[in-house]
Amino acid sequence: MIANLPGVVKGNLVQQQNVSFLLVFVLALGVAMGIAACGRDEAAVPAPATAGSDADVSPVLAAHTAEFERRVYRVTEGVHVAVGFGLANSILVEGDDCAFVVDVLASREKGEEVRAQFEAITRKPIEALVYTHNHADHVFGGRGFVPEGPVDVYAHETTSFYIDRLVSVLRPIISTRSERMFGNQLPASGPDRFVNAGIGPALELAHGEGTVTLIRPNRTFAHRLDTEICGVAVELVHAPGETPDQIFVWLPERSVLMPGDNVYKAFPNLYTIRGTPYRDVLDWVRSLDAMRALGAEHLVPSHTRPVSGREAVAEILTAYRDAIQYVHDQTVRGMNRGLGPDELVEEIELPPHLKSHPYLAELYGTVEWSVRSIFGGYLGWFGGDSATLSPASPQERAAGYVALAGGSEALLGAAGAALEEGRSEWAAELASHVLRLEPGDREARRIKAAALRDLGRRSSSPNGRNFYITQALELEGSAEVEPPLPDASVIDIARTLPIRSFIAAMPANLDPEKSADVERVMGFRFPDTGEAYALRVRRGVAEMRDELPADADVVLTMDSDVWIEVILGARSFPIAVAKGDIAMEGGALDVPAVLAFLALFR
Repeated sequence: MIANLPGVVKGNLVQQQNVSFLLVFVLALGVAMGIAACGRDEAAVPAPATAGSDADVSPVLAAHTAEFERRVYRVTEGVHVAVGFGLANSILVEGDDCAFVVDVLASREKGEEVRAQFEAITRKPIEALVYTHNHADHVFGGRGFVPEGPVDVYAHETTSFYIDRLVSVLRPIISTRSERMFGNQLPASGPDRFVNAGIGPALELAHGEGTVTLIRPNRTFAHRLDTEICGVAVELVHAPGETPDQIFVWLPERSVLMPGDNVYKAFPNLYTIRGTPYRDVLDWVRSLDAMRALGAEHLVPSHTRPVSGREAVAEILTAYRDAIQYVHDQTVRGMNRGLGPDELVEEIELPPHLKSHPYLAELYGTVEWSVRSIFGGYLGWFGGDSATLSPASPQERAAGYVALAGGSEALLGAAGAALEEGRSEWAAELASHVLRLEPGDREARRIKAAALRDLGRRSSSPNGRNFYITQALELEGSAEVEPPLPDASVIDIARTLPIRSFIAAMPANLDPEKSADVERVMGFRFPDTGEAYALRVRRGVAEMRDELPADADVVLTMDSDVWIEVILGARSFPIAVAKGDIAMEGGALDVPAVLAFLALFR
């Protein structure tokens, strides 16, 4: 991967003995911001398909594209919402002498585009922002609305934590899975084309479009904040659901409810296939119940179109919470009957009145993925059959399938027959066994790709469609998904993150083989922030400590900006030491030895 880096970064990384934990850190940050640039020219960026697409696209998914027509809707006096400009919506609330915006899209450029639309409605200055939660498509376009200077930013007290936390917990695998899920590799036309993103037209940052900015929240709260913004009475209420920091915004005098990502016109993503910690679905239900109690006249989601009418809003909120609780309750009921996840997904589907509801079509999340997530959230990975406690290895199972079939050719014959019969799930599984033993087998790759493509074209969830078809393209050699390198705007935001996050990201990247016989302690002292940390490598394990131990082999002392520039590849470690920007104390390790130590984290 280093061969693909820009020259200045490449040179510094090589000079630093390829300290690749730096790259892993920055890649993780890129994922946290929803960025996965795939290196194609602008003409190759997928555009939403139009309604009335042919049989290569689920008709339900194709028709859903109309939901994202680029338009600013007037909800009620002084409240407007911009739909279709980015993955998320942006909501304008006018006050007496100023205005505020709820959710700011994912880039400065998209924010500027929507701000121009809002300025055609009112010339009142935007003097506050509200973030409903930490996701990239809601928080990184702030400077498009407020180009410079300070501004009040309202959010839950944990929102900044969750933005920062992503850096130390995400790894390139999430980047790869996000690439597939958001369809970054799919073409704009043809049978494999990108259609829409389920909750918006497309992830605008997925192809390197736009500049990310971050204005940090400075007006935060724990449970509830009743305040006034621009003369408008506003109630901000913590409402965990899709994220733990989710809030809803209630304008009591205008009877407008903004639920963030806890409601949109698609079955909710109770689990996302790019990977996520468990989302507590009962918390989600309780949050929806708190919204129902308001009796709102207007519902303005942060994805999909607004809805007006007290009865219509109440009916949507009730159906949404009932669907989530139904899936939860029936999963738990089946678990208590001894069913495992594979059996549960065969049994559980929404009752007809919910399955047919326009807000519960599986156009984003699915019931099947939700059932599996709920099972795992309660019981973990073990399905209950002791034969799976220590199962045969994937390699052994593959060899067993091939032997039972009478050889690879016979197994592929069965896979091909299954494909012709429309049993694509089984065809893909059989072909996978051959590929595990013979990764380059052309016929196995052909069959599996065809099976995955069929599954994708049948999927009404764009997440599923994108993942299936992207992996089909990978098997055929026409797509290559790998962790991307974020652009300069992402690196600028990295400089605003807590220095502790940069140290905390290192242990999970320790190479166990190279460090198997290593016992070293390195300290980090940052005078400008008053922080000090240590990394103790102990034969394959790196322990981080929030203090400097007396037995440190070496202590590096520098301002936090210096270290951030070093690990982002913007500054050479040896030159920083030579210039005195980094002081080395202890004497047990010289510069080459320090570089060798850091090179263990890759």
